[in-house]
Amino acid sequence: MAPPRSRMSPTQELIARVMRIVRACPEAASEVLELMFLVSQIEASTTVDREYRDARRVISRLRAPLWDMGPADRETLLKAADTIRRVCDLADGDIPSAPFADLGERERVERALTQALAGQLDEAQIARVAGTVAAALQH
Repeated sequence: MAPPRSRMSPTQELIARVMRIVRACPEAASEVLELMFLVSQIEASTTVDREYRDARRVISRLRAPLWDMGPADRETLLKAADTIRRVCDLADGDIPSAPFADLGERERVERALTQALAGQLDEAQIARVAGTVAAALQH
């Protein structure tokens, strides 16, 4: 008799669901790899990112994928998004309509760039770089 299967963690459940989509829709592999990268950082980010911005982006991307799929695959993505939302205890209203549409993203990028580029660029240059990065993230 086979040993009983242990219950999967929410992250494992999500990975299993998304990998089923890759098998069914190989042309979505690059998007799925990007999603998996973001998903892999959710647990680590929750100690640093108390507002669950990365989780919100993943949920938003799962709800609005960039590739075409059938109703069953779409339902799988929506279940994965709901799993993350429940684990992070987020309300539907907390999820941005686009992955990088959450308010305060430009300020967050600018703070990170200021720390990384302090002494190398002046404030105006950092602001221009932050604007470019934020604009790129929106698309």
